[in-house]
Amino acid sequence: MFLLDHPVTQVSLAAATLLALASPTIWPKERDDFPLSPYAMFSSRQDDTTRVTHVVAILEDGREVPLAPRFLGTDEVLQAKVTLMRVLKRGKREQVDLCEELAKKVAVDPDLGGAVAVEMRTVTYRTMDYFVDPKAALLKKNVHARCKVER
Repeated sequence: MFLLDHPVTQVSLAAATLLALASPTIWPKERDDFPLSPYAMFSSRQDDTTRVTHVVAILEDGREVPLAPRFLGTDEVLQAKVTLMRVLKRGKREQVDLCEELAKKVAVDPDLGGAVAVEMRTVTYRTMDYFVDPKAALLKKNVHARCKVER
């Protein structure tokens, strides 16, 4: 007779499994631990606004195209964000220097031939409204640096 064939073992395993599955519902919300989790990012109240710091190319017709991470020297979005945030913390001179460097890269990029300016900025949106109409969801725009694209 195998151990798993015994009714006490089967009931014990079933009870342990149910307890493990239910345990995240009784934990405090602050506790988020692998492998069991209350999924706090989904179960707790989230902010109604979202703040995004990024760099965009402004086209002749007014459209805005977010610059890819490669313009900041990486293929990784988070590395590009860290680079941008470090420059923003260093002050206006560094911001203008990076903006001018990015404008030079945009000037020679064939996909951004209609770009007339580069803008480094932080924007705040009403999160849920953004998915309906991004322009109407805009609450605040703080431009850190703006540079003309010279061709």
